[in-house]
Amino acid sequence: MRLFPLIIALILGAGFSSCARLRPEAPVKEVKFFKNIWAKNLDSAYVSGNLPIGLGATRIFNDIVYMGSIDGVMNAYDVETGRVLWTADEKTPLGGPVEFFKDHVAYGGLNGRLFVRHYLSGKLKYAIDLAAPIESAPVFHNDHLFIYLRGHQIVHMDAETGKVIWVYKRAVPVTTTLQRTSKPLIIGNKVIIGFADGFLGALSMDEGLLVWETKLVENSKFVDIDLNPILAGGMIISGSPSGELKAINPESGAVARAYGVSVMAHPVLRGEQLILGTNDGEVVIMNLSGDTLKKAKVSTQAVSAVSWWKEMIVVATFDGKIQAIDPLTMKAVDQFNLGYDYSAIFSDIVTTDDFMGVYTSRNRLYLFH
Repeated sequence: MRLFPLIIALILGAGFSSCARLRPEAPVKEVKFFKNIWAKNLDSAYVSGNLPIGLGATRIFNDIVYMGSIDGVMNAYDVETGRVLWTADEKTPLGGPVEFFKDHVAYGGLNGRLFVRHYLSGKLKYAIDLAAPIESAPVFHNDHLFIYLRGHQIVHMDAETGKVIWVYKRAVPVTTTLQRTSKPLIIGNKVIIGFADGFLGALSMDEGLLVWETKLVENSKFVDIDLNPILAGGMIISGSPSGELKAINPESGAVARAYGVSVMAHPVLRGEQLILGTNDGEVVIMNLSGDTLKKAKVSTQAVSAVSWWKEMIVVATFDGKIQAIDPLTMKAVDQFNLGYDYSAIFSDIVTTDDFMGVYTSRNRLYLFH
């Protein structure tokens, strides 16, 4: 009889154990890194011939997203809703991103006209013809604008009045180039710029005279130095997709080191490390001495753009995807399809603390939160 209480206890215990196993659990909610909150189709009406390719980039300033279209319209959108705040029909394809200075935005069109408008109202401050297509963002520095034109020209202007101070024009004998343009980099009294003939050069800020030039790539075709130069560890980091990324002394123009990788995506500086997306579809983390710290194969296609957002490496590749790569494990934690195979991001992945904007070669604007 003493066994009876023990048997009852075992039965009851087994019952409770079974109930515990049968207790329903809340489903695990999948967390997405890329939260697309709105998108815009800015493609022009297709008639015939080649599809128009978008080479520009969006910009975000004071909770406003700015994006020009190949139809010639500059749009200012509310960052959270995508609601249009103002538009301006400039009647020329707008290929270059905007630059902000004081209360204004500056941007150019393919007809060579530069527009400066109030960032909030869109009211025109001034417009000026610069005689060659504007495809890169102006650079604002100490009340001055520096603009790289497609005709291998650099224009230095007074930002407040639009008065041209000097123009540097380079004779480029190379006929086969990528025809992309990089942003000038201001270091001290020098304007650092890459040219379509494979040279990186430094111009004097006051007069626009060539201080030094250095050839970075020896190929006969596609030698444009169109990676936006950055200053890292006292050196200029730049190069051509057809050659190696290199570090250059800003005082003399001498090449200090080659990094052994070829990249089309603009390099990203994170602390004392470079984040690179290679033409072989790899993401590489290097120190400034050129040592590879981490790398991962993320695509069979070349990487077209990289950025850092919310503690992740964001990578765009030519297979029409963007991926979020964990920098600790170098594994993809999420990806987003840009809507078309072989869509690319040719300019920048633009980020703030809370938002990310991308503009694709198929002229789609995506905003993420």
